[in-house]
Amino acid sequence: MIDPELKDALDHMLGDPEHWVHVGTVTPTGEPHVTPVMLAYDDDHLYLSLTGRTKKSNLEKNPKVCISIAEDGDIAHVIVWGEVELREDAWAQERWEFAMRHILGDEGLTQQHRALSREGTSLGVVTPTRWRIFGLDGGPGGPGYFV
Repeated sequence: MIDPELKDALDHMLGDPEHWVHVGTVTPTGEPHVTPVMLAYDDDHLYLSLTGRTKKSNLEKNPKVCISIAEDGDIAHVIVWGEVELREDAWAQERWEFAMRHILGDEGLTQQHRALSREGTSLGVVTPTRWRIFGLDGGPGGPGYFV
């Protein structure tokens, strides 16, 4: 179950369904690898659509991620740290289609539809371990600031 405060912040930051976020993974040499991804969520999980070989290879070796969501032209942001499970099974396909429909709408899902596979697109199921919400509803120390 996603914490209600985190879910409220995600609702605020991702109100525009075309909003992209960035995910950081750790390379085998310990360097960060940051790329834009599509993110959706429900009451239980965060979902990433993952297509890059580098991201997926990094996550197979080290499932830790850092997700950054920022408002355009503002310092307000949400950062989520967690671990990802890569999935391509029937449940993952249904959740991926939910995510794409949420982000892109029915027409976008039709255009982007594909069968999940380890070689192609995987669903990244994120379990948040901690998060930081900054600058929403009053800035540091005010309502909406959580660590």
